[in-house]
Amino acid sequence: MAAVTSLGLHQPTALQYAIQEQLVDENAPSAGYTLETFVNHEGDDTGEDELLVTAHAVVWSRGNVFRKCFGFKLEKEPVTQALLTYFPSSVQSSQHSPRHGSQSKLSQDGRILSKALVVFLKTQAHIYFLDGTSHVVHMPFEVEAAVAGPQGVIIQRKQRNDVGYSASLKFPRVPPNSFISPQTSPVSVRTSQHSTFSTETLGRPKALPLRLNQALDNVWEVPNEKDDSHWPRLISLTDPLLELGLVVTHSDGKPKKKRRQSSKKSPSFLDRAEEILHIEEMPSLQSDANMSYEPLVVAVTINRETSMYTVWKIAYLKREDPFRPPKASKKKGDRRRSSMQPGLAPSGVTSPLQPNFKETFGTSLPGKRSRKSEKQEKADKALETLESSLGLDQDSGSGRRTSRRVSSMLARADLSASQDRTAFGDQPQVTNHPAGRRDTSHGSSRARTSAAFAGSFNAAPPGASSLGSFLEAPVDNLLEELRAGGDFEGFHSMGLDDHDFDGLTQEILFTKIHSISVDNSNVRYSLSKTPARSQCKVFCLPGPQSVVDERNRHQVVIGIQDSMEKRLQLLILHLQTSIKPSSSPGSNTVVTFGQLRKAHNVIDSCKLVDGNVAMILVLSESVDGTRELSLQAPWSELTSINLPSKLLLSNTRGLDDRGSLIVREVGIGRAITPVVGELAALCHPKLNGVVSIFDGESQQVHQVRIQLKPTRPQVTKIFDAFRAILPPAVGDVLLAGWWHVVAWIRQEHVEVADIEWSAMAIQLFTIFLALDTHVPSASPDTYSSPTHRRNRSLLRSSSGAYVDFNDWDAMNVFETPNSATHPSWMAGRPWQWVMEEEELTANLFQPSQGRQEEIGFLVSHIRHAQSFMASTMGDAACGQAGYLPTAQSHTEQSRMKQAQDIMVALHLLLEEQKLDITAQHLSSPASVDLAILVLQITKWLDWHQWTHNYELDMPLDFADSQANTLQRHLSPKPAEPALWSVFEWLQAGLVLESGPLDMPVILTTASGNVLPRIKMFGRLFECLRTKPKSPVDFVEAMYESGITPVTLESLPEAILVPLQDAISQCQARPPPAWPSSLLQLVDRSDVDSVLSPADESHLRSSNLAMSSHLATWDFNSLCQNIMDFNDSPADDIAESDKQAVIRAIFKEDRRLEEIRLMLNTTKPRLVRLEHQSDWSEPFYLEQQKELVTRLATNTLSIPAGRGIMNYGLRFPLLTQKFHINGFVLNCTVRPTNVTVGVDKSLFSEEKIAWAFFHSGVAAGLSISRQAKGIDTSWILYNKPGNDLNNRHAGFLLALGLNGHLKGIAKWVAFKYLTPKHTMTSIGLLLGLAASYIGTMDSLITRLLSVHVTRMLPRGAAELNLSPLTQTTGIMGIGLLYCNSQHRRMSEIMMSEIKHVETEDEEEPLRSECYRLAAGFALGFINLGKGTDLKGLHDMRITEQLLTLASSSKKVELVHILDRSSAAAVMAIALIYMKSEDHIVARKIDVPDALLQFDYIRPDILLLRTVAKHLILWSEIKPTHHWIRKNLPARYHSRVNPPTQPFDNPSRGQLNSTHLPFLTILAGLCYAVALRYAGSGDLRVRDLLLVYLQRFYGYCRAASPKANFDDRTVHVTARMCLDVVALSTAAVMAGTGDLKVLRILRSLHGRNDTETTYGSHMATHMAIGVLSLGCGTQTFSTSNIAIASLLVAFYPVFPDQVQDNKSHLQAFRHFWVLATDPRCLVTKDVATNAPVSVPVTIRFQDGRPEEARTTPCLLPPLSDISSVRTDSPEFWNLDLAFTGPEGSKLLEKFVSNQVLYLRRRPVGGSPFSATMLALGREDSSNAPADDATQPLEWLFDSAPSLNRLTHTERSVVLDSGVGGPDVSHSKSSVVDARLALEAGLDHGSRDDLLGIRGLFEWYEWKAKKTGGGGNQILEDTTWNSEGWLRGSIVEELKGKVWLTGRETG
Repeated sequence: MAAVTSLGLHQPTALQYAIQEQLVDENAPSAGYTLETFVNHEGDDTGEDELLVTAHAVVWSRGNVFRKCFGFKLEKEPVTQALLTYFPSSVQSSQHSPRHGSQSKLSQDGRILSKALVVFLKTQAHIYFLDGTSHVVHMPFEVEAAVAGPQGVIIQRKQRNDVGYSASLKFPRVPPNSFISPQTSPVSVRTSQHSTFSTETLGRPKALPLRLNQALDNVWEVPNEKDDSHWPRLISLTDPLLELGLVVTHSDGKPKKKRRQSSKKSPSFLDRAEEILHIEEMPSLQSDANMSYEPLVVAVTINRETSMYTVWKIAYLKREDPFRPPKASKKKGDRRRSSMQPGLAPSGVTSPLQPNFKETFGTSLPGKRSRKSEKQEKADKALETLESSLGLDQDSGSGRRTSRRVSSMLARADLSASQDRTAFGDQPQVTNHPAGRRDTSHGSSRARTSAAFAGSFNAAPPGASSLGSFLEAPVDNLLEELRAGGDFEGFHSMGLDDHDFDGLTQEILFTKIHSISVDNSNVRYSLSKTPARSQCKVFCLPGPQSVVDERNRHQVVIGIQDSMEKRLQLLILHLQTSIKPSSSPGSNTVVTFGQLRKAHNVIDSCKLVDGNVAMILVLSESVDGTRELSLQAPWSELTSINLPSKLLLSNTRGLDDRGSLIVREVGIGRAITPVVGELAALCHPKLNGVVSIFDGESQQVHQVRIQLKPTRPQVTKIFDAFRAILPPAVGDVLLAGWWHVVAWIRQEHVEVADIEWSAMAIQLFTIFLALDTHVPSASPDTYSSPTHRRNRSLLRSSSGAYVDFNDWDAMNVFETPNSATHPSWMAGRPWQWVMEEEELTANLFQPSQGRQEEIGFLVSHIRHAQSFMASTMGDAACGQAGYLPTAQSHTEQSRMKQAQDIMVALHLLLEEQKLDITAQHLSSPASVDLAILVLQITKWLDWHQWTHNYELDMPLDFADSQANTLQRHLSPKPAEPALWSVFEWLQAGLVLESGPLDMPVILTTASGNVLPRIKMFGRLFECLRTKPKSPVDFVEAMYESGITPVTLESLPEAILVPLQDAISQCQARPPPAWPSSLLQLVDRSDVDSVLSPADESHLRSSNLAMSSHLATWDFNSLCQNIMDFNDSPADDIAESDKQAVIRAIFKEDRRLEEIRLMLNTTKPRLVRLEHQSDWSEPFYLEQQKELVTRLATNTLSIPAGRGIMNYGLRFPLLTQKFHINGFVLNCTVRPTNVTVGVDKSLFSEEKIAWAFFHSGVAAGLSISRQAKGIDTSWILYNKPGNDLNNRHAGFLLALGLNGHLKGIAKWVAFKYLTPKHTMTSIGLLLGLAASYIGTMDSLITRLLSVHVTRMLPRGAAELNLSPLTQTTGIMGIGLLYCNSQHRRMSEIMMSEIKHVETEDEEEPLRSECYRLAAGFALGFINLGKGTDLKGLHDMRITEQLLTLASSSKKVELVHILDRSSAAAVMAIALIYMKSEDHIVARKIDVPDALLQFDYIRPDILLLRTVAKHLILWSEIKPTHHWIRKNLPARYHSRVNPPTQPFDNPSRGQLNSTHLPFLTILAGLCYAVALRYAGSGDLRVRDLLLVYLQRFYGYCRAASPKANFDDRTVHVTARMCLDVVALSTAAVMAGTGDLKVLRILRSLHGRNDTETTYGSHMATHMAIGVLSLGCGTQTFSTSNIAIASLLVAFYPVFPDQVQDNKSHLQAFRHFWVLATDPRCLVTKDVATNAPVSVPVTIRFQDGRPEEARTTPCLLPPLSDISSVRTDSPEFWNLDLAFTGPEGSKLLEKFVSNQVLYLRRRPVGGSPFSATMLALGREDSSNAPADDATQPLEWLFDSAPSLNRLTHTERSVVLDSGVGGPDVSHSKSSVVDARLALEAGLDHGSRDDLLGIRGLFEWYEWKAKKTGGGGNQILEDTTWNSEGWLRGSIVEELKGKVWLTGRETG
């Protein structure tokens, strides 16, 4: 039965909108538009969508609300079809899942799928994601139909011949023996020739050739139109950003002995005649939440040629490389020739034609060039197989092929879709079983369907013969072997191997399940042009779990409704799911065909779904023409449906329910009487059983709701329990009986408050009253007086004139509508006093004296049950032929057994609800209402133990209300089963007692998902029996049993405490192997998302409060220092977070502010110049000007260091121009405080171009690599007008170094390069090369080549370019081909290094700077490949470079060769870096003879020293002994001891002969710095500081009046000072080390005339390196990093601003390529604010552990074994960079160095918890005068809160103490304590049982701990202090003892 409600006339939601927008005419019939309805019954996207489709528009509505309209009139193509489906979302994250209501879901591979609207035009598909994204996909064919799948759509293309000749294709061919054609008339060869599928002929079909002189034998010829038979009919589109995919199917499942592996290029397609009808994904059928079940996707196709329906199983394949060639077969066969039939192409294969065949192919088919065979033996083997197959001596069970056209030569067009199957009607119809043998070969008459299908359909049922069911080609596998082997010559020359779709990926696999016959009696059906989907209707119906008696077995019913034949076919499929863990890959569901049922005279049918109940709504017609609506299902009885007596005429589901379809005069509330005989169709089934019925006479569509299940949750749970526990079909019988009771109540107008619950009570009473054989025969008069609805005196009468407000008893009926004795609102704590007043309760809600039988729930419903039994419906239920399980139609034993099982099922349901504290709020009626009914039945059954148990659970006022309850005893009665208590069972299981636990047998056999919590704990106890019972094992068992955090929140507190106790002991150190879901169970999801926030809410800005020393600034100070804030504004949230981290790094002092002040160029500098007594005022002014001019040179070198300091800190706003700072060269001279300017003519932008270039680089480098939107438009937006300048040129270089130029449009690059602005060309070319480093991009290669003379072809004109631009091009080539070992580029670089100039030019191109760039480029191309030069050995690169670097030179060429020496040395250093090649190192080392030093430049000695030790990388040691050992023996005394100055009098003064000593010593320091770059090693720092101070002391003590020799030494010492300063800073990069900073600060203040621009640049670069990224970055020691540092810190610095003689200044910024983000930042996951946490670093080489405090820089990650946080305030994390997961963690850390920590909840020992709470309170930001919480008074006022400790009060008041969980309303230990105390004071029997179990569990735990909780490991053994303190448990025990003593 079902309840039917009229919802009024149904019209499309968007119809009024379409009429208003003139998309549809106002009076247009429904045929003028198409309404598509899409309903989602499961998941977060549950809802209804409507698509109103017109010729040129689609209107989308959802939930009866218009959403959006899409117009396509401009496309000039009509809309073919519109549908909704799911596509992969453009934003994928493993950490995110679809939000509720987001209209998205997860795919099988875990990707997020978003709902999208797909609109198909003739040759286009418009895809609109509902979140706003849209795509247009152009189809290479015309779309005929499309069906939505779980992901994407399957498109059915319109066959080309169907465009113009559909009638011709469908016309049957005449038999071969007809008089109108020759004996054999194969289709013309033209149709079998090669054709390429394209869109050029779409819509322009050729005319039908009907000339009069046409021969008769061509009348039935297929039209002369190129077909596309090699193309599959079905194409998939699973992602709008990818290409179309292929829909493939399996070959025949029978294995062949010599079956080849099918080629990827020859997939097996479905038959081209197969048309897609329906695709549906079955809802979740799993019964075990812990197992992984593959979702079943079913597809149904129809083949109108063979008249067969086919059911398929769909699987989505993983995308693979479609161009990967197939593996070649290595098998060999015997060579054998085969004779050919005359007339055929010599290289072809004959078709099995009839013997009297006379025609030939004529000419060979055009196609691809034939390829020669490599294995001729295979062809003869294949042809031998062909002969045997033609001789019918082989098995006929050939599998389906994967080749698409290889056998089209056998049966070309004559075996196409136009072949008439009736021609073979007189031939023997032999069933083609796969294991059978083919009896007769029919030659060309065999119907080949195409290369897509070659197998036979399963045999149809008897009496349902199917034409064309014997189609099979015997040679498919043979030809596939020929083609796969590639050894048969001639196939490719025939055009049979033209892979038009080789590039398409196989995406969807169809696996055949079963085929049935269409049984079509209408001949016009096969000739119809209408799509097959309009001819029939398909729906899928999942069966309930109760219909099968085996676990993991399910039923699925597929219904196929043929509207023309008026027939409904039902295929019953069986799904057997094998039990596999969630981690097991692959399919685990087997689908088998079960049964076929057919129902005739069915006009229409559809699937009707109401919640989890699904039925088939059938509109049938009898023989006499009467029509009937009924509900049917294979597992249920047929139920007739009666429509309401009146059908409304208004659309009640619409938001504007105004009766828009009727005229005003009729009125809105009018209704009509339905006539079932006029119903013509059922359409648009929706949620909650809503369906539309079409009235054929009035042409109206009425919408009705057919209720299939109860709406009351408690009633639904009862029937779910019946289905799961009782035998199959009994639950459905009881549900049907319940509907009969509902119908009886409505028929008899019984006065009840809740009809569903009353029907449930009546049915339960009826079931057990039917057991009594002594029930007096009740006549209808005895019980025919149920209370009528007109007696509801409280409600208005039909006229609304009278309301009786004085009937208190009638009001109580509806205040307590169920079997409860008092209203639900009285069960709360505020009304507890009413319940305790016995007299007041009895007088308030009990019926008045004498009205108990009329109003009392139990008495009245027992009378109703007796009345029902006396009625006709009751007799049908429990009479002699009754359907109830206790009816007299069953045996007494069966009746007793069923009655007992029903009672056990009700009891188990009540016990299940005891484990859910929310059950009484979610279920209506509540558990107590059902318990009262069970108690009454137990009294009838005389089950004394059950009665006593349930009486204890009754409310206090229940005994008084039951004084006059009808007393009776049933006879016979079932035996009383043992009473099972869930709390006692849990008590025994939690203490982990040995032996099996007592569990009802009926519960172990229960199916489905009923009683989930009892089963969950059953799995928990089963897991604990096999584990050693430690807390970790306990938690793992919880996870395996299916316990989730949501489950924990709703468990009773007494059960929750043991589970939370185990969780709390595992929270501190969860095992590293735990998965994310298990970590979520223990509330440690921060471990899994350690390097990424849980959601986007964590991107909010942190607290931006400045440091305390800035907080005291007044308004005047802020205004004066406004420029400081402009230097680093916070443009973005991410930038604000960066600034917060920086403040946390340097929070102890102002060192960072001091560095910013030194590297600032936007404010006048302060300088002091004392007025000497002998200076006149004009002379003093001149001295001031000279000083300011010298300081200007210092200032111009600052940007090189400022770019390093601010590296990667900015996230610019895309709507604002990015500011590039200039220079303020004025100085304020103290003590006169006079601002002195410089001569602007000396510092024009042309003269200091490189300074502005560096300023632009500094600005660009401040932009982070992670900044978004740095694209072409933004770069052009920041372009400085029409004239290019130097600052923007540097800005381009910086963007390139950060990788932001990789997406720049190429035309923009040409636009920048066309003006030939030198600086812009340098910046852009070098930036592009850095962005594309190592990619060998061809376009960038061409772009760089045209800027290098050497790269041009011979005879090309000289380039009119600056040598600096060509130097940049050479270096760019090196970056672009980094690590490629490209031979051609290596040859070019080598030739440029050793090139000999023919004449001495004034400004030669190949200067030392150019050759050095070539050396660097050669080194980058072969970086670290010295031991494996591969194809470069014959170039003798090493020998040539060593010759240039260290051999003696000719005097006349010395000026040439000296330019190459540095380049050769650098190339050797980079090529042999870290190779440990002692031979090369010895040759490149400085000479042993001191006399040879006179012939080598000092800087070359420095470079050769560095090169040697870069080669011997592992031998570098940071000790003075190593320094001394690698110095020439002559100089050992000058560094022993190392603390004495170089010019110590005892050792003599330095002179020019000591220049090698200085440079070699500096080279050794440089090598040590490169080895330990970025390590922050204090030993290395102290070593280098010693030599830095000695170099600085010597330079500072130099006399200005020294001779030339002394000045030479001084200049060399200054160069060495710069190198050692940079070296020291490189070791301490990013640390801001104070010792190094003090010396660098002194170097920054130099203003003497001897200090050059390059020396200032080196100093400022060292300062920047020391504060790299403001402490957030450091340097790496990888090959590319060391090479970049070698280029950037090249020891020869420029003398002036424009100096580039030895080294191009643009290369100074290559340090960017060496940066390594190793700053470990810890943030509070709740606030996103940086926090300082101690960390312990463990090393792989066994070094002692290091302790640091975050934020901090880590040592090189390759040296670190693990990093662990050690904080008492936050949960600790352990990052292990070794092991199987270490590489993944390392990759995540490189991209994001932030650890998100979760605060510890208050727990553990009382002392630690209290101290933690006190510490947080002290460190809070609350004002000093308001230290107390504003709600502190609550604890003193509420008695229950007064006993809370200080720690527990902090948990209640402060969410920060309890962690983010408190703010998320998750229960805490305080809630559990209060609930347990309340359970003792006012609790029920179940509460006391739970507390008793808690006491026993604590006693068991005390035995396990042994009293030594502090000495036991927390992750292996139970700890004495758990989640709930032991003192609280002892206090509860004391209360129980006192209560028991008081009650006696």
